[in-house]
Amino acid sequence: MGLFERFRNGDENLETMVQDEINIILEEPDLRTGKQLMGAIIFFSTLFTLRLLSNSRIQALQGEHVLKISALNDVSLLKEVFLAYLNAAILEPILAIGGMEEVAGTELMMNILMLGSICWWIWLITDAFDFEDVTQHFKYYVELRGEVEKDSKRYHWMRFKEKDEDAALERQVLVGSVRRDVALWFVLACILAAWLPGPVTHRDVMHAYVVLFFWIITHHACRRATAWTSGYFVTLLFPSTAIMPLEYCLPLMDVADTVEDLDFVERYREFVIERTGAELIIES
Repeated sequence: MGLFERFRNGDENLETMVQDEINIILEEPDLRTGKQLMGAIIFFSTLFTLRLLSNSRIQALQGEHVLKISALNDVSLLKEVFLAYLNAAILEPILAIGGMEEVAGTELMMNILMLGSICWWIWLITDAFDFEDVTQHFKYYVELRGEVEKDSKRYHWMRFKEKDEDAALERQVLVGSVRRDVALWFVLACILAAWLPGPVTHRDVMHAYVVLFFWIITHHACRRATAWTSGYFVTLLFPSTAIMPLEYCLPLMDVADTVEDLDFVERYREFVIERTGAELIIES
């Protein structure tokens, strides 16, 4: 109504009035929000495309890979600092959502996304450094499977997956898992959105900056300990390719409960080769 009213009054020519209205629309918060959302979507799409194109490069599990036990210990200690920050940071969005002040609209959505992102990172780091599933597979598939196969009638209640099928599924995770990599992609998208015009500011994504800082340090420490895939920047952008191999390395550091003697180390190394294709060269 305002545009046509001004045109009828003849105070300004049509071109000037249209340009003024376009400028007003571009300054509306909802459209600026759309710009940030579009930037995040484009960024996600670019990384997902790079993930598909680099698939042949990161499928390099076969062959020898050096494992440095001392560097692995450093990664384990750094993980504790990373998790301590995540456990503290998770309180902020919870208190913001359920606090005394009313939160709605964009602010509520940002806090919900922040909460989800922090939970995702806690799951990612915990899963990568929890090697109980690996030792479980070693116990059942190496030590118990042979006894079951010798007397299958007696142990008819014990069933195993096919080794080749199970190994193929595990290698797909080790060469890259999108549901794990998206944790970093979301952090990068938040930082990118803060640099674009819109309601999301650098203060809103402060946790994203800190998480990225911790990830850069953790990634470098992981590469120092062992690297099963190619390219420094490939593993930097795809976290699963850098940290998931650690769950196969950490049992060798647990000399109190896991490592018994040299015979165990040899049998465990053969298990890793059969399951992942990686031949560990251990440096202690």
